Amino acid sequence: MSEEFVREPKGIQEFWGECLLKGQATKPRQKLVKECTGIYKNEAALQEHGDDLAYWVINQNFHREDYVKGTLQWGITYMNPFNVDGECAMTSGHYHGDSDCDEYYYTLKGEGYLLFWDGKDDFYAEKMYRGSLHYINGHYAHRIINTGDDVLAVAACSLPSSKQDHEAIKEHGFPYRCYKRDGKIVWEKQ
Repeated sequence: MSEEFVREPKGIQEFWGECLLKGQATKPRQKLVKECTGIYKNEAALQEHGDDLAYWVINQNFHREDYVKGTLQWGITYMNPFNVDGECAMTSGHYHGDSDCDEYYYTLKGEGYLLFWDGKDDFYAEKMYRGSLHYINGHYAHRIINTGDDVLAVAACSLPSSKQDHEAIKEHGFPYRCYKRDGKIVWEKQ
């Protein structure tokens, strides 16, 4: 009997070493530190990083263009350790355009925080470290912050139909900023 029906998996997610994601329908993208405008308090300090890479993302999405509710994507964000005038490396953060779409994050390596904010009074940060699992209610804005000395690698399972809204964060910001001073984490109210 021939085993022609046996196939290789559509993707491989390493949970060791570099925590790489590879396979069918994967798409990488990256952002330089100097391109992270609207995020850091001292934007002039972005230019000090030249062409340094802030973070890169690899997603596997078999329905990339149709945004049909219910289709899933898997992605990994790899954030380098750096600071902008003392402010820890972070993603821009986003709300979900469709707040009925929840999300999960899983920390593969590194350390940091995941910020949550309902846009009003409920703001908190969860510690991120290897093995930490984070449920994200679709009504909350969220942002990843790398506070460590290594790459922070975070896996995400999400619905592309949520349509990330980064502009609301750029306009209003999160209530607190995270700095690393003398090796200690310091939170400052915005």
